[in-house]
This record gives sequence, C-alpha cells and structure tokens, in this order.
Amino acid sequence: MYTYGVTAEDFGHFAIVAHDNGFTNPNAFLHKKIDMETYLNSRMLVDPVKLLDAPPICDGAAAIVLATEEIARAAQSNGLPMVKVAGSAIGTDSLALDARRAMLELDGAALSTRRALEQAGIEKEDIDIFELHDAYTIITTLSLEAAGFAEKGQGVHFGKEGEITLTGKLPISTFGGLKSRGHPVGATGVYQLVETYMQLTGTAGENQVPYPEFALVQNIGGTGATVVSHVLQRCD
Repeated sequence: MYTYGVTAEDFGHFAIVAHDNGFTNPNAFLHKKIDMETYLNSRMLVDPVKLLDAPPICDGAAAIVLATEEIARAAQSNGLPMVKVAGSAIGTDSLALDARRAMLELDGAALSTRRALEQAGIEKEDIDIFELHDAYTIITTLSLEAAGFAEKGQGVHFGKEGEITLTGKLPISTFGGLKSRGHPVGATGVYQLVETYMQLTGTAGENQVPYPEFALVQNIGGTGATVVSHVLQRCD
C-alpha cells in the first residue's frame, strides 16, 4: 500500500467475488455474500489486514484419481470424463521474507508458472481459469502479478471491471476459493484440482465457467516459499 499508493478498498473486490462464487457452492464453508461496505467494516486483524481479507481455516477432504492416458481413455469411453495434466512444476524461494530478492514479488510463483506453461506448450493468454491460492487478498494480488496476468504493482486493480468473475476473461476462486469455500490446509490443493476438474468437464453447476479449455491451478506454502503449479487441459 505504501509502495504503490493503494488503499484498503482496492483489495475488496477479490473478497467480494470469492463470496459471490462460494454462495452457490454447496460445499463452501461460508455461504454469505458481502459488499464493499461489509468488507471495509470487517474486524481488523493486524493493521491493515482485516477479517475479510483472510480465509477461514476449516475441515475438509478431497480426492483425485491419477491414471495413465491408456487407463483414463478407457474410463472416458465408459462415460467418465477426463482431464489431462498438461504441465506440473514447482518453484521455491527463501522462507524468510527478509532474505528474498524482492519483498513484493513471489519469485517461486513466477518460476513454477513459467515451467508449467512451458511443459504444456501454451502461453498465459491461453489460460481460461486461474485457480489461485487466495490466502489473503494480498496473495491474490501478488499471484496475479507473478503469473504474468498483471504488471508489477497493478495486480490489486485486476478484476475491478469484472475480469475475475465466472464470465470474465480470467475467472478466479470459481467455487469461492480459500476465502469462501474455506481453507482446509492439507486438503486445499486437492480441492483446487477437483474444482478445476469439474470446470473443465462441464460439471460445475451454477459455478460453471463457459467452455474452458486450459486452467492454471496454483497452491502456495510458506507465504510463497514453495509454489506448485499445474496446467489442466480439457479432453473432449
């Protein structure tokens, strides 16, 4: 906020969109829509971070099945939809924030995103969904920048014109994300993959993004010390 001259209000749309999406997710922890006034008046945790900047830690479980292409194709022929893991990569950084190259850049996220996209043979412009690790609105902001969807210092403004909604050019937190679906910690990354699988197979119900082909799924640990990115691809 000091470096780029932004205000608390500039972060609010991330939380609002997440709660909108979580409202129609039957498995979400928080079924509650919020507006900017509610966001700005939420309890202060550690100034300037407010309660509605933060995800609720909760219980949860999720599971995925990984298989060879041959087995997956056989399952698909029996009516089970399949998606392809087109890219999978990890990026790391110093756990200590004061030892990092730049305090306001998630180098681990940038590295894992670049590697995953290269494996998939696509560009960031091909991504239809970015299921990011929205643990705090500031992580959403820095993740959008690290993945290349926003310029340095401009991630906080991305989405103010509807770009991150289910019908926007880059939907995020499509089932509510950590912010509204909840953050079951150890299960969170698999939750993200399950929800993205549903999007790519057209089984997301009220939360369906129109006709996605590629999705970038990103899970972060240690405030950016370890970042794993997957590119998932729809298989018709």
